[in-house]
Amino acid sequence: MSEIAFDSNETKNILMSANAFHTLKNNLFNNIGSHKTKGFLFRFGKEFGMESAKNLLQNKNSINPVGKRHSRLGHVKDVIFMGEIVRHPDGTIECIDTWGQWVESFEAALHLKNYGLANECVCHMLCGFASGALTYEFGESIIAVEYKCVAKGDPCCEFKVRLERDWLKEKEDLINLYQNDNILSELEMTYDSLLRHKQMLEKISIFQGQLTKKVTDKHSLDEIVQAAYELLNIPILIEDIHGNSLSQIGLSEEQQLIITKDKAKLSHFVDKHNVSHYKGANYWKLTAPALINKKSYATCSFFYFDEKHMDENDHLFLERISTVVALCILYEEAQFEEQQRMRSSLLERLIHSRNIKDIESYYKFLPFKFQPPFSTGIISVKKKKKNHEIIDIHDQLTELSKLAKEWDLPCIFAVLGEEIALLNSLNSDKQGWQKKITKIFQKMEKQNRNYNYSVGLSGTFSNFKDFERSLQEARVAQRFPNQKLLTDYEDLGMLGDIVKNMSNEQLHEMAKKTLKDLYNFNDPRKKELLHTLYVYLLNSQRLKETMDELTLSIGGIQYRIKQIEEQLQISLKNASTAAYTLLVIQALILSDSLNFEEFAR
Repeated sequence: MSEIAFDSNETKNILMSANAFHTLKNNLFNNIGSHKTKGFLFRFGKEFGMESAKNLLQNKNSINPVGKRHSRLGHVKDVIFMGEIVRHPDGTIECIDTWGQWVESFEAALHLKNYGLANECVCHMLCGFASGALTYEFGESIIAVEYKCVAKGDPCCEFKVRLERDWLKEKEDLINLYQNDNILSELEMTYDSLLRHKQMLEKISIFQGQLTKKVTDKHSLDEIVQAAYELLNIPILIEDIHGNSLSQIGLSEEQQLIITKDKAKLSHFVDKHNVSHYKGANYWKLTAPALINKKSYATCSFFYFDEKHMDENDHLFLERISTVVALCILYEEAQFEEQQRMRSSLLERLIHSRNIKDIESYYKFLPFKFQPPFSTGIISVKKKKKNHEIIDIHDQLTELSKLAKEWDLPCIFAVLGEEIALLNSLNSDKQGWQKKITKIFQKMEKQNRNYNYSVGLSGTFSNFKDFERSLQEARVAQRFPNQKLLTDYEDLGMLGDIVKNMSNEQLHEMAKKTLKDLYNFNDPRKKELLHTLYVYLLNSQRLKETMDELTLSIGGIQYRIKQIEEQLQISLKNASTAAYTLLVIQALILSDSLNFEEFAR
């Protein structure tokens, strides 16, 4: 079956290949849906059936009955028709047990070839052709309905024929679909649908163009979000990956309170559009990520407090907003990174003592006043739990820099090995600065839950010639094992000066004399006794606190203390001796000569 012929008039035929018919059907299915395609194909066949019957009845020499035209036109191999259609003397028409079979229907064969088994009858064009031909011949609406079909696994394609009015009780929905409108209006409806789609695409294109222009004109994120709200009139919220609001518009205080208290839950995710639908008790939310290099940097959300206000095309606008927000973030990131590189280079020059004389000429490029008194800091980042994750110090520095900008801290940062160095200016209000930096690191810990931060802060200085000394002070303060987030070198008093001013050789010589046999840090047993001594002295020689920290019995602690006193040849009850011993141990820790990490719980 390569070609199907459709009569147009007595002298002309329209030829259509089976593949062309499949293409027509497939395109109809994609554009107007499977349900409407059935009606379209029925009416398509009906028009040709009526034209074929008209030509046949006008040709008085024709010997082909109407039903046989199916096979002559290539629709089927043969038609078996049973029963009869009678015209009574009063002009009424009656279908008496009329049914038939199509042998080798081209529609059924095409469906099996291209789609496999169907779950319903598929010969809609053949039904239409038979209905059109019979309707023209008898002058009353007659409908052929298929109820067996080879395409759905039946042994043959079988149909029944009745007057339209006789079908209505049994097949009202199908008859309404078949008789509802004509081909032209169906095509007009399809055209209208395509036109609406085209207009929607144009609207979206204009929308994205307007927002993108805002980015290229260097408008702020708030201005871009406001422009989107003015065009759509839908409340919008932009949040970073930690859930912090970057920009929002259109939400009243009452609505913001509802959103805060009533956390929406994921309803469903549309992978095709990368859009998530959320439902709260009193509102709906549509969310899309702002992606840069496939990594989410923020989320963009529409809010609806009446589901009726949600349009099926809103996700298309949300996707455009998320793209524009990503562009805005990308621009801000590039600008921020450029500024950060310049600031880091200033600090790196100080750290490596390069061109310090010229450094003041770069102050004008900083977005804040940069003048003495200064102080230096060392920031250590450690993981709480060991895993395969690598700490990205550069990412940590970027996060820290953004928070410092947010809190209006006049600081510059630079990576220093596996740590971060900071240089703070205008340090006259040291207490106020320490409160701010503490809150910043509390937020850092909240955003990075597996990380611990410790900050050591130097004393103040006014001349960059003292920078190296301040860096040493900051490092000493950062190493001080007091379990605090922030340690000020000036709070260390004499201990800080000892570590800073005493050479490594002098410090170890002093430690040998004081700790005697316990100075052997490579001996696990002796190091364990030294750790016990350290904890005991830190707890002001209180047995209960020492017992709790070391999870030992009082007897166990007392036995160890006795061993320690024997090895050190001292009595820890002597306050000055105990204080001096603690000072030596802490000096070793601050100089990075000793640590008790293996005993940490």
